[in-house]
Amino acid sequence: MHIKALRCDACGTLDPGPRDLCAACQSPNLSLAEVPGDGTLVSWTTIRRAPTRFKGQAPYVVAVVKLASGLLITGRIEGSPEQLRPDLPVRAISETDSAYTFARCTP
Repeated sequence: MHIKALRCDACGTLDPGPRDLCAACQSPNLSLAEVPGDGTLVSWTTIRRAPTRFKGQAPYVVAVVKLASGLLITGRIEGSPEQLRPDLPVRAISETDSAYTFARCTP
């Protein structure tokens, strides 16, 4: 699965968006891009008391993933938090309302 991102036409910087200007060079020329959804787990936390919108879904794990493209993205992680560790290989498996869900890669 691929991740939707913004790519600056002026300097090539990737950004998860949304934004109107490139964070690196301030160019307004941003294009939609797709990058592979494979990456590694950087950090995570378990949400036990969810905001009202997600109340029926708690507990769930929210994580920061570093994609192979270098882009950092926030999303949910499937599975038990006890099985997570830094640098764990993960892969995007679904997207709902521009939010991605990742799962551990199986060897």
